[in-house]
Amino acid sequence: MIELLGWAGLVICFVLMLYHRYMHANHDRVYAYIKQKYTEEGSQMAFPSKEDHARYSRKYSNYTIFFACLLIILSFSRQTLL
Repeated sequence: MIELLGWAGLVICFVLMLYHRYMHANHDRVYAYIKQKYTEEGSQMAFPSKEDHARYSRKYSNYTIFFACLLIILSFSRQTLL
């Protein structure tokens, strides 16, 4: 069961890391499209800054590394117990 949670955590963190890296790389273009498509003229929408996406990307990169290490340790401990 703990391996399943490890794999789920790894996949979720990896996807979130990719999302925030994409949003950081294409920040201006993505939010210009969102403003054009979903806002009325004159209304102001607040979006996360480019630095926020960079910070979240680093955070989820660290989480991804943590879950990958956890799964490696579990794999090695499982092999030694067999």
